[in-house]
Amino acid sequence: ATFAARTRPVARIPASTITRGALLRARCPQPVRMPPRTRSAVRGACATRTKASIADVSSPEVEVTSRVVRVGPRQIPTELITIPSDPSKKAPKYDLVIVPGNPGVPSFYEHYAKTLHNLMDGNVDIEIFGYKGHTTDRYADTTGDWFTLQDQLDHLREYLKSRKSRSRNGTVLVGHSIGAEMSLDAMDKLGADVVRGVVGLMPFVLVNTKSALQKFLSALVHITPLVYLVAAIVGFIGALPIPGLKRLAFSPITGTMSASPADLTRRWLRSDSIKNMALMGRTEFDALTALDTSRWKRHKDRTSLLYCPGDHWAPLHQMEDFERMKELRGMETMLESAPGVDHAFVLHDESAELIAQRTKELLETQHPVER
Repeated sequence: ATFAARTRPVARIPASTITRGALLRARCPQPVRMPPRTRSAVRGACATRTKASIADVSSPEVEVTSRVVRVGPRQIPTELITIPSDPSKKAPKYDLVIVPGNPGVPSFYEHYAKTLHNLMDGNVDIEIFGYKGHTTDRYADTTGDWFTLQDQLDHLREYLKSRKSRSRNGTVLVGHSIGAEMSLDAMDKLGADVVRGVVGLMPFVLVNTKSALQKFLSALVHITPLVYLVAAIVGFIGALPIPGLKRLAFSPITGTMSASPADLTRRWLRSDSIKNMALMGRTEFDALTALDTSRWKRHKDRTSLLYCPGDHWAPLHQMEDFERMKELRGMETMLESAPGVDHAFVLHDESAELIAQRTKELLETQHPVER
């Protein structure tokens, strides 16, 4: 694939829009480290949900660059978001690439990434990778094509091979949901010289045969005419000329989200978006029917996984299965049980901030680097 960037203007975001207030962590009990046999770090739940943010930020602003990149012979649009390290850092301590879940739209992860950047004192380069054809807005050259999981795996590997890390400690991938599976595949195929390690957030790496909801969703996305019908309905609503009417129509979907994710969702809800999400999801269900234990064994010391209760995409019984496998001793698993945190953590600012803190902890414990 050819990566030819078209750069949008740099946006400067005041730190006050990122984090403000007392430590959310202080409201929660300290993590309890389990005995070696169970190895997971269980995070205590807060007694009540708090509106406090993770931490005060002393830096005046965070620089965020959004780019639209054309890839492949057909120049399919994809999006990338870059948050560079503090200019005073000659070589950042960490180089992180965030690989979203499906839909692979980087903008949904911006608040999480900015919080993580500030929690790490700006000593990190962060890029948020975008899936091929998955974009916040429709561009004039959007083809309407949809892409399989294999297409996106190839796309991620080409992207990683095309970039150069400024950190002397290499690149760590932070993958959410199916992004965790994509990150593990990239680490396995490209090796440690390109991918130093993987942090998987609520990892969708295996179909959950115990979930009736997942079986139902799998059946739906395998009915192509139904997918196209739903996409057409969403496209019709999204094209309504009256913003208030569109907001009302989509309110059952966006009602509980934070303001920025809700706005992004209304922009993203289009016919081509629905087809891309659903039909890629079909190929995910088809591909993730068995666990490649040899791959996990090869990379157990470079992999850490974070789970939350009630998540059918990354169920706790799978986490427990990993913990019972003797050949995977050394792979860290963590359970985040704070109220309100779920699989779609990026849609709620407080949850995104808390998961950013947990990501920092996993990086420091499982992927330590020289200062």
